[in-house]
Formats: sequence, C-alpha cells, structure tokens
Amino acid sequence: MLLEGVRVLELSQFLAGPYASMILADLGAEVIKIEPPGQRQIGEGGLNSDDFVFLATCRNKKSIILNLKAPQGKEVFYDLTKKADVVLDNYRPGTLERLGVDYASLRSLNPRIISCSITGFGSTGPYRDRPAFDLVLQAMSGAMSITGNPPPARSGLSITDCVGGMWAAQGVVAALYSREHTGIGYKVEVSLLDGQIALLYARVPAFFYSGKVTEGPDMPRPTYRTYKTSDGHIVIAAIGGDRFWPALCRGLGREELATDPRFESVSKRNENAGELTSIIQEIILSRSTEEWMERFVSEGVPAGPVNTIDKALTDPQVLHQKMVVPVDWVLEDPIWLAGNPIKVSGVEQEYKSPPTLGQHTEEVMSQLLGYSEAKIAELRREKII
Repeated sequence: MLLEGVRVLELSQFLAGPYASMILADLGAEVIKIEPPGQRQIGEGGLNSDDFVFLATCRNKKSIILNLKAPQGKEVFYDLTKKADVVLDNYRPGTLERLGVDYASLRSLNPRIISCSITGFGSTGPYRDRPAFDLVLQAMSGAMSITGNPPPARSGLSITDCVGGMWAAQGVVAALYSREHTGIGYKVEVSLLDGQIALLYARVPAFFYSGKVTEGPDMPRPTYRTYKTSDGHIVIAAIGGDRFWPALCRGLGREELATDPRFESVSKRNENAGELTSIIQEIILSRSTEEWMERFVSEGVPAGPVNTIDKALTDPQVLHQKMVVPVDWVLEDPIWLAGNPIKVSGVEQEYKSPPTLGQHTEEVMSQLLGYSEAKIAELRREKII
C-alpha cells in the first residue's frame, strides 16, 4: 500500500478526524485510534447512529484506551510519539496544550513528527473558541443559502466534516512528502469553515466581480435540470453549447425541436426556458425512469436517475467499482461499508475489521513500545490503559 510504514496516532471523535484518518488507513498507514477510558463499547444494547459512524470510519485501524489526563498516560503517549509519523486530532483549540500533547511539545520528542489539527474555525481569530458542528458551518459558509429550493437547506450529507477530513488527509500526505526532502515535521491545520469557503470556488470571483449576492442554486436550465418521470425523477445535463441538443431531441422523440426557431441556440433556449421546460416535462412524464435512461443512453445524452440510497448501493456500476464492500467485524457477521474511491494500479484494497474498544491496547504496549507484562499490568491497575 502507498502509505505502508507510516504510523498515525489518532486523537479524534465525531466525524472529521476519523474520516481523515480513515483515508490514510485505507491508503496503508497504520492508524492507532486512542480512546479515553469510559467510552461505550460499540454495539452495546444494539447499534445506533453513532455506532454506524464508528463502523464506517474505523476500518483498517487499531484501537487502544489511554488516559491522557494522567501523568503516566501522557508518558505512554510520548513513547508512542517517538515511534509515530503523524498525530491527528480534532480537538478544540487549546485542548492539546492543556494535555501537553501540542506540536511544540511533541516535536521536542520527535523532530520528524507531523501534527494535524482539525478545528471548526481555526486556532486563531474571533471564533476560535466557538463549538462547531456540520449544520452550523454549512450555514455560516454560505452553503445553505445556495442549496435547496427555496433556500436555505442543509445538504443531506455531513459534507463539512467529510470535506474537512479530505483536506486534512491531503495536508498530511503533502507534509509526509515534503518531510522526505527536509527531514523535519510540520504543523498542519484545517478549519472546517475554511474548507467550506474553499468549496465556493467560482462564486468567490463572481461575487467580487459583480457585487451581486445570489441566493439559491444556479437557475436551472431546460437542458440541465431534474424532471419528473412516470415513476420517479431523472436529471438531464445536456449542456456544452449545441453538442448534445440534437441528441436530446432524438431521445425525446421530438427531432423537430432541434431546429425550432424558439430553441435553435443556447441563448434562445434560455430565453424561452419556461416554454421549453414545460414541453420537456410533459414528454418525460409519459415514460418511466428506466425507459428514459435506455433512450438517452442510446443517444449519448448525459442523464441519470435520481436514485434513493437503496438503488444507489445496488447500482451495477457502483458494485463493479467495489464501492460497497463486506467487511468482517469481530462482534457480529460481516458489515457492509462504502469502499475506497481511490484506485491505484497494482494495489488491491484491503479492508480490516473495525476494532472493538481497546482491542489493540496490549498489542501496542508490548509489541510497539516493548513494555513488560508487569508494566502493562501496572498501567491497567492504575486505569491508565
């Protein structure tokens, strides 16, 4: 695997941090997830939404229990840091300093260590101490103002956390690459709000150029929008000038529309958008989603069904790409998880069971740190591990 030999210590909860380290683990890094004592064991009393997040993001990881608030626990963490490449956290600013595991402290033990912190708003600035969750950040970034009809609406996915995790993983990989040339570690920081602002991309220069604030999604065009079929919905994305317009008309069974003076150019189609949309919608209602997909695919028209989750997870292309995979789980029968979208030539993706809480504590203490049985027993008695 690409990151084989890289060891990551994960100090994170919720989603952004675990998602980032999951990406690194899927790429071959050894990720050791460090949990505080007193955590609920996954699956106790049945699986709930938090358990599903854990199962989805903790495959390919190891789990240990360690009390970082106790001096002995901190010493254990320092020993781990000396043998690690990356420490990843999503604590609020100031927490690492209070625990004594901030970058300045860790690099004195290991100059090559890379510390990556994911926060809601950043380690500095007027909002640094505010609590942050996905919903809050979608709202503050402007994302909700351009989502939904009418806005504002939250994305159905926890996009702020997931994208923040992706930015963090990219930052870590870039720091690892640079370290090979410089020999020194880095402090990597990702703010979830920053990550969302970055997703505004073209809307940033558009706003400063025009000075106009637009709310809601881009105005749907007749050839780039959702239409209701007889049994569901379908999207058509026949844009790119006149490239797909004749094919769309053939697929609709209305070839005469291609040369209709009202719709013969992009500007005319947009000028008469309401009329053309009504015509297409009336036609689309006459057949099922599957029937329209067959017609559009045969004509080379960019289109797709609006799938529900069950249909998306059984889609033949999704299954072909191994994006739904069975993974052994030590507590029950195999569980099904989303696969790794990164495909690398000559590398077969492996998926190891999400760990039970503290499953690898003794293994890490004895094999990685070389602690004696007596020392491990003492740490257990003192409730450090």
